[in-house]
Amino acid sequence: MIDRYVLSTHKEVLEKYFNAAFQDEFIPRYNAAPTQKLPVITLDHLTHFRYFKWGLISNWANNKKMSPKLFNLDTETLLKKTSHQQSLKSHRCLIPINGFYIWKPFAKKKSIPYFISPCDKNPLSIAGIWEEKDDFDEKANHTFIMITQSSDERMTPYQENMPLCLSKKNAASWMNKDTPIKEIEEIIKTQFTLHLIAHPVSPLISNLSIDSPILIKHSQPSDQFGNYTLFQ
Repeated sequence: MIDRYVLSTHKEVLEKYFNAAFQDEFIPRYNAAPTQKLPVITLDHLTHFRYFKWGLISNWANNKKMSPKLFNLDTETLLKKTSHQQSLKSHRCLIPINGFYIWKPFAKKKSIPYFISPCDKNPLSIAGIWEEKDDFDEKANHTFIMITQSSDERMTPYQENMPLCLSKKNAASWMNKDTPIKEIEEIIKTQFTLHLIAHPVSPLISNLSIDSPILIKHSQPSDQFGNYTLFQ
């Protein structure tokens, strides 16, 4: 599952790269996580970023641990379930990120955190869908879910799935309301080849109260319990 990512590029760079403006204050994020409000671009508001909560709110309950199914949607499920077809037609969104974290298993019940990012340092366009639901006070709540795909051969040693990264061309089609649904489905099936780099980071990413550049710095490999290991 993907439950942490980074969005640290300067505001001006993001606005130029995605041709969209921030209407709200932009704060770099190094430990973005489900339930937090994060910037996305939606099909019906292409000119600016909107802050939506990460994770489908309809099934949240009593601060229980969220199921990955509420913030990650794999491409196979997305294409199979007819309930997602309307979202694919009208509720597509782009999630801007600079990289994401994964936990690479190395022993029984042990894993090492890694930061994955593109070699060229450009932002990544991640495919997503969003929804709107009213709360008990009839106030609209906007949420999004990240679409994931099976990892390519370079990512497989780290994790079985990864975000659905879109090329510039596919991102433009994804964010065009006139793109036929058949073309959208083909984009979902496409494995965009990315040149990614990975390095071990501190297990402090598991602490949501920490959100600083220190989290993406190369760190001696250690597991989630802070035990150092020679295995990478």
